[in-house]
Amino acid sequence: MDAQLGPGAKRPSLLQWVVVLVVLLIVAALAIPGFFAGGRVSNSQSASSRLHTLCSAEADFRANDRDGNHVNDFWTGDVKSLYTLTSAAVPGARGGTEDPPIKVIGLLFAGADADGTFVEAGGENTPLSSYTVPNANSGYWYAALSLDLSSSATLDSTYKRDTGGTPKMGSCHNLSKFGFVAFPDSESAGQYVYTVNQNHTVFRRHTIGPAKTANTLPPGLNGFQELYQNWPKETDLKSWWAPLD
Repeated sequence: MDAQLGPGAKRPSLLQWVVVLVVLLIVAALAIPGFFAGGRVSNSQSASSRLHTLCSAEADFRANDRDGNHVNDFWTGDVKSLYTLTSAAVPGARGGTEDPPIKVIGLLFAGADADGTFVEAGGENTPLSSYTVPNANSGYWYAALSLDLSSSATLDSTYKRDTGGTPKMGSCHNLSKFGFVAFPDSESAGQYVYTVNQNHTVFRRHTIGPAKTANTLPPGLNGFQELYQNWPKETDLKSWWAPLD
C-alpha cells in the first residue's frame, strides 16, 4: 500500500488524523443546533398556516352546510371530521362516490388530530382509520378546544353544542364560535403553541416544558397540558399570548 502513495509521499500521522477528527466534530457541533432550530422554525410556520386553513375550512363548512344538517353552524367536534364527515343529504355514511367525505381539510392534516375519539354525528361520520393512521404533521398535533374561558356565561363557554339540526348529530357544532390549538409533538419539534378562534387571529405562546404529556398515538385531549386545552381568559390572552396577525 505504501507504493500507492507515490514517491516521497508520507502517511498522515496519528496527530494529523486527530486534528481532522476534532475539526469535523467542531463543525458538526456548530451545524446540528442550527439544523434543529431551522426545523422548529419550519414546523412553527406550518402550524400557524394550518390554523388559518382551519378557519377557512370552518367558514366553508358553515356557509355551505357541508354536513347537510340544515343549520349554518361551525363544526366543533374535533379536527379530523372536517375530512371524514359525509353529507346528510345522503343518509348514513356510505362513502365511495355516492357519499364521499367532505374533505374541507387535507388527509395528513386530519391524521394529526390529537383527539382519537370518534364523533358519530348521527351516523354521518366515518372513522379516520378508513383513510389513514394518526401521526403528527410537521411536528405538530391539532385539537378542537373544549371551553371558551373568555366567556362569562357558563353555557356559552362550551364549544361543543347541539344546534338542533336535522338529522340530530349531538353536541358537535356551535352557531357562532369555534376554537383550535396546535401543539408540538416534542420540545425538539417546536417551542410554541398556537391557538385560533372564530376571529381568525392566530396567537402564539412559548411552551412551558413539554406541551405533549402522553406517549399514546394520538395523545388524546388529555394528552397535552391543560393550559392549552381551552381558549384563554382575556387577561391571560393579553399577558401570555402574542397575536401573529
